[in-house]
Amino acid sequence: MVFSEVRNEIILYACHDWGMGHVARSIPILEQLINQGNTVYFAGNEKQVKIVSEYLLEIHFLTLKGGGFCFKGTGNWTKEMLRNGGKMLINVQNDCRAVREWVNFYDVTLVISDHRYGFYSKEVPSIFITHQLTLPVKGFQQAANLWHNLQLKKFSEIWVLDNKNNHYAGKLSQTNHNFNLSYLGIQSRFNCEKTINEGYILAVVSGPRPYAEQFFHEVVAYAKKHTFHIKCICPEVYESIYIPSNLTLINQGTWKEMDELFYHCDTILSRSGYTTIMDVARLGKKAIYIPTPGQLEQEYLFELHG
Repeated sequence: MVFSEVRNEIILYACHDWGMGHVARSIPILEQLINQGNTVYFAGNEKQVKIVSEYLLEIHFLTLKGGGFCFKGTGNWTKEMLRNGGKMLINVQNDCRAVREWVNFYDVTLVISDHRYGFYSKEVPSIFITHQLTLPVKGFQQAANLWHNLQLKKFSEIWVLDNKNNHYAGKLSQTNHNFNLSYLGIQSRFNCEKTINEGYILAVVSGPRPYAEQFFHEVVAYAKKHTFHIKCICPEVYESIYIPSNLTLINQGTWKEMDELFYHCDTILSRSGYTTIMDVARLGKKAIYIPTPGQLEQEYLFELHG
């Protein structure tokens, strides 16, 4: 199924709720699906729905819970994942039940999942969106990728967020398995024609809370070592810390309002998440990446693009 030829379908769509990167990269996909004459039901939690509703008016919303993950910020990402394994399996089961109900109730003809393993249907074609055909794991790599591949086989097709020959995701978007693949190229909500360089660095604090707070402190330390102006988007203001005069904290405003900061900055300072890498490529900005400690995907992408 070619993405640009998906038309006149009734689509049920959901994306992973681990961070906001999956929502961000879903916005241009959802927009194109709507522009191609499809009816789209977006299923998500309150925060996801709020963000998508800022960009897209002709879309229907359904409530889909998930998450519940807890992180200690130790940097041992393998243990963090294993600790949350039970919640992940529960979410998969809940997604399966929700899809069965909605496919029948809304006469859905196509299900699309951005990296939600349980969000698929046995009754209608189901597509899995990812940039990870191979997981960047250590120690139990073979077992983890075996489980991952078994989940992917439940879907009719996989849409890969990368170029077929020029891999932004490197080895992550490559596989030896015989999946039904389509490459969508990089996806970003940004319009490169709007970019203006006003000379400041834009720092973006993101990720699970303990890791986000750690990154915030790294941004402050970075600002103390330099004199140029840094604007920092952060979800909350952390107490008991000295903020240097060249660092401006921004924790209010909608996503669309924050987008202007991306357009006008010179450099983006952030975690090396794949959605950010796609955004940087689309905007043509310079970037300074600091991977989340122990997060093997970000560490690999940092080596690839840092």
